Amino acid sequence: MAELLARLRGALADRYAIDRELGHGGTATVYLAQDLKHGRSVAIKVLRPELAAALGAERFLREIEIAARLTHP
Repeated sequence: MAELLARLRGALADRYAIDRELGHGGTATVYLAQDLKHGRSVAIKVLRPELAAALGAERFLREIEIAARLTHP
């Protein structure tokens, strides 16, 4: 788990600063991060590695599109 977090931090270092894990479930882990470009807090969802290949990118991309349409008051 710590190795995965270190790899994630390294991969996203130019754009996001990963703060901490917010939660995890059967398919993914969600992290609290700072968007360095826009100066705001964001949640980053990372699929479990063993499921990423099995589920395929289409399902995850569909979820991203739906979440992007949400507005928060």
